[in-house]
Amino acid sequence: MSQQYSRPQSGRGAVGILCSAFDPYSVPIINGAAEKLQSEGFHTICFGGGFPTAPLYSMPGGQPVVPSILEALILLSATMRGFSRELEAMAALSAQVVISIGAPIPNLFTVAANDEPGVFQAVAHLVKHHNRKRIAFIAGPVESVDGARRLAAYRLALQSFKLDCDPALLVRGDYEARSGHEAVLQLCRFGAGAFDAIVAANDLMAIGAIEGLRAAQIRVPEDVAVIGFDDMEEASFISPALTTVRQPMYEQGLSAGGVVTRCLRGDGLHAQPELIPAPLVVRRSCGCGPANLAHRTGAEANQDHELLDDALRTLLRRQLSVARVHRELSSLAEEIISAADFPELATVMTQAVRLLNFQRFLLCLYTANQRSAQVVLESSGRDVLFRNRSEPFPVGQLLPTGFLGRGRPALVTVEPLSLAGEHFGYMVIEADIGAFPAHQELRHFLGSALSRIARAKELRRRYAEERKDAYQRRNALREETSQAGARPTRDEPADRPPALSTLPPPSDPGGNRTPPSQS
Repeated sequence: MSQQYSRPQSGRGAVGILCSAFDPYSVPIINGAAEKLQSEGFHTICFGGGFPTAPLYSMPGGQPVVPSILEALILLSATMRGFSRELEAMAALSAQVVISIGAPIPNLFTVAANDEPGVFQAVAHLVKHHNRKRIAFIAGPVESVDGARRLAAYRLALQSFKLDCDPALLVRGDYEARSGHEAVLQLCRFGAGAFDAIVAANDLMAIGAIEGLRAAQIRVPEDVAVIGFDDMEEASFISPALTTVRQPMYEQGLSAGGVVTRCLRGDGLHAQPELIPAPLVVRRSCGCGPANLAHRTGAEANQDHELLDDALRTLLRRQLSVARVHRELSSLAEEIISAADFPELATVMTQAVRLLNFQRFLLCLYTANQRSAQVVLESSGRDVLFRNRSEPFPVGQLLPTGFLGRGRPALVTVEPLSLAGEHFGYMVIEADIGAFPAHQELRHFLGSALSRIARAKELRRRYAEERKDAYQRRNALREETSQAGARPTRDEPADRPPALSTLPPPSDPGGNRTPPSQS
């Protein structure tokens, strides 16, 4: 049975993509989804972090909600393993189209990599082509859904080839390289020859395993073959180059974007998940040499070396560019964090916006009840300007009216700003996907800056209130003295209260401090 949805008729639609962070896993998926959505005329709004506590994602009672501006939401659920209940609740309460990428969520359509055949093929390759019999497995965390699928495929492959599934050859990791290195140390305790191959549930753990084997003076692939999963960029350039199962991240995003656009235009949404093939990519770490190396001419071999050199130079240029941006953004950190007020913050943010090549930038702060927001900083050309007392708009709207125009479809990110559990607002950025890695750093800097400005404003408000109270007490005392027939002494200070128009607004009746919506 399929569900039918109809696209709202009010102008060009916007589709959201929610992930925990803009990491090497998420960015290719977002790239694929955004490309498909924009080609079909939809704006794409990416949310990075803050779920589920940020007011963007919750009703006043705490129930998760999809922002009302969105016609559909794509959940990168594999990146939010700790919030499965919240994601379920959000999907159940939403009137919009919601689909999941990576991890299945009850009653949602899912797009995922077909992990099991890829891992099975990796084990089969080691057995049939390299005669490996003692194949260890570095598994993902217990709570990882995709990790569980890959582990099940490893066990099934061993059974299919009538190999022992030795518990001693199964080690848990956490998807980080360090855990791959530690897994090798654990496996090595069983002595030389205890294992002759390793399959890791992701590339980072496989790379860590290769480093651990090298440290233990075990040769790869001569003594132990290694295969990973993901085919991340670094897999091609480590030594030996990593044989791996390619995670079809871009293809998953592309498929999810297509599902959403078809769904919004009236096609049915079926219950069966859409599985994207994950092929084995053969390189040196399993024991295979370059394809047909013995039969290639010198010119062909030279051409391969030139292609590899070009790829290495391209990767190095990109890494150097990222390092330069990181270094220059870090040099702005102190100025951002120490900004005394919003005009000063606007000045330093102008430098950050130019450095990161943002096309548009907004800083939106919540009002007192956190159900509406107002723009405080906004880019105009290459400058960031302070907007005093801009018109508030509902938080569910996310963006001021007219921000998403009828021109080309936009790709924007919305990232919550908070510090120590205190939520101030969010930043809105329109930029190329290549700028995503710098967002998290900027988000932390701005969260600290807003906390500092909020504290300073609160101190000014309290000081003004104390002066006002002191003036009122002195005034009352003078009135009592006057009624008693006494005259004030000549040296009594003639203080004047601060003008009421300069006093910051008091706390709201609910006890919430008014956020720093203006200088």
